[in-house]
Amino acid sequence: MTPVKLSTRKKYLNLSIAAVLGHVGLCAPAIVFAESPANSKSSVITVVGEKINKNINDTSSAVSVISADEFENGRETSANDLATRIPNVVSGGFGAISIRGISGTGAALGGYAFYSGSRARISTIVDGVTQSWSGYSFTPSKLWDVSQVEVLRGPQSTTQGTNAIGGALVLSTNDPTYTWESALRMGMEHYKNDNVKNNLALMVSGPLIDDELAFRLALDGRKGEGWMNYKQTATELDNGPDVDDAKNINARMKFLWEPSALPDLKAKLTLTRQVYKGEYLNWANDSETGYTSHTMTLSLADRENIRLQDSDVASVATDIDYALTQGLTNAFHFSYLVTDVEFEQYPNSMVVTSDKDHMVFENRLLYQSDDAAFSGVAGLFWSREKTDLQIGSSFGGPNEVTTSALYGEGTYAVLPELKLIGGMRFENEKIDRSLAFSWRDDDYAQDTSKDIFLPKAGIVYDLTDNMVASASVRKGYNAGSASVNWDTFAYYDYDEETVIAYEAGLKTSFDDADLNVSLFYNDYSGYQAFVQSAYIDNIEDSHTYGVELEGSLWATDSLQLRSSIGLMRSKVDHDDVSMAGNELPNAPHSNLSAGFTHYVSDNFSFGSDVVYVGSAYSDLENTADLKVDDYVTVNAQIQYIWGDLTIDGYVTNLTDEDIIYMKQSTRASVGQTQTIGLNLTYRM
Repeated sequence: MTPVKLSTRKKYLNLSIAAVLGHVGLCAPAIVFAESPANSKSSVITVVGEKINKNINDTSSAVSVISADEFENGRETSANDLATRIPNVVSGGFGAISIRGISGTGAALGGYAFYSGSRARISTIVDGVTQSWSGYSFTPSKLWDVSQVEVLRGPQSTTQGTNAIGGALVLSTNDPTYTWESALRMGMEHYKNDNVKNNLALMVSGPLIDDELAFRLALDGRKGEGWMNYKQTATELDNGPDVDDAKNINARMKFLWEPSALPDLKAKLTLTRQVYKGEYLNWANDSETGYTSHTMTLSLADRENIRLQDSDVASVATDIDYALTQGLTNAFHFSYLVTDVEFEQYPNSMVVTSDKDHMVFENRLLYQSDDAAFSGVAGLFWSREKTDLQIGSSFGGPNEVTTSALYGEGTYAVLPELKLIGGMRFENEKIDRSLAFSWRDDDYAQDTSKDIFLPKAGIVYDLTDNMVASASVRKGYNAGSASVNWDTFAYYDYDEETVIAYEAGLKTSFDDADLNVSLFYNDYSGYQAFVQSAYIDNIEDSHTYGVELEGSLWATDSLQLRSSIGLMRSKVDHDDVSMAGNELPNAPHSNLSAGFTHYVSDNFSFGSDVVYVGSAYSDLENTADLKVDDYVTVNAQIQYIWGDLTIDGYVTNLTDEDIIYMKQSTRASVGQTQTIGLNLTYRM
């Protein structure tokens, strides 16, 4: 029997086409199709990443919303994995992603990010708490019991502040419920090298006081040996730790309080804990085979090392909303995040630690009313992040960043079909950073205060009931810092980087199809570049531009088709280190995808997706030997529902494509080999 298109089945997956015009022989301005799920007649998609809940059609920037039913099979385990479904979002080295040619790692990579104080360019926010970054995705945000993931492309600095110059990933987890519900999942993954990782997850939610106080507990973990291979030149593996073993545990407890005596009050308390131990790198040094064996050969004599982490993250967050009047709400947020990252190098021993304490106070006034022409948010923000860094016995020092900001954004309906958007953020950032390097007799102290103004303007026009056009211009910002030059061992500082982003989009929604288009042009000043693997320098002028399109189509009542194309160009316009004309690193010209899901019945479905990512340079010097090849990955999945039990099977990288994300002189960051996975989920 042909299944009816249920609303849960009809949350359309995005399709985006990004086309970049203008390179050699292409001189027309680029067009980017902003991918965002359309507002189908069966559902309204709400975006929370702009600090005020919006219908996705009322946003003027490119945002894709991925709902839980699109990732609950467990094939993607982290937000970064999931985001690469989106056009012009690609995987990069060090566990990060790039959005529109801007690497989420920031200017420096890995250990150099520890030394340099460089910031992430893409923020990850979970339930309003911005996650810390320490040069690698040591503690990636997981997806168990997450309700939706928003991928916002382009600078989000007006609402999110610094560290969002490239974009943001916004995760919303499920809230406690006043009815009992629970779920248990267990599963495994089998890799090409015959290693196995097992996973186990639990969720339980219910009332503590009927209709007033509820809780939700979510636990998940993974343990096993990964898909990388390891060899030794002497006895490094015989005498050392189990280098391919890793385990991770995540816990989240949420309380929801809506007292009957105070019907206008809603309060949430969220407690989280994440523990990561063991392998986390995907570096291979089998350059003689083109890195196709995914092998890291350890050598004590040649200092070929692996790194094993022991990292711990804990947070507490409070959100208190109070309805002051009809349509006017005060929203208060407090969070305290402790991120302790530690890794030990082996076989040449060295221990690196980065202990971060991040405290945030934020208060917002939100105005939204169905019968009002105006809606908006005004906020006060204060944060302090303290970092204590120690790299072996040679380098270390404390760092404190204090940020104060006033921000706001408003939408005014000039006509029922025409909305104007205006916003700004005024921010002050104080940096107090000390550096002590054992090879120098003196220490370095940075004590700076910077005022930043970040404006935003946009327009949204309803062309028809099914078609919405938008345009915006906004400014993004990322702070500078200080470090050590590894060629000269001299202390130095580098300046902030800024961008003026121009964007236009078109969102369409019909009964059985969605098609969304967006084009962008980003003009960067002071782009922070890691030069000659030694120091960070500011590139005077550079730009990126492109076009994206995303969409989906119900070809029949049981067959959904989806596709995306992202095309982009990047260029250094002018600089002082002879790189004018070069492309930005990890900025492929294109990434394309196509896929389908066939619902054979209400209980059985299967599907597949094919993704193409173009070639890209690994460094700003555009070194030919470090350019990575394009690649194609094929993923497949199958699902069977038997009462309360859901059985999900999947294959990642079905054709076992050799994937290289980034190269250095003698090693490369490689992608996952063919993986077969199975998950059983029982919901009660």
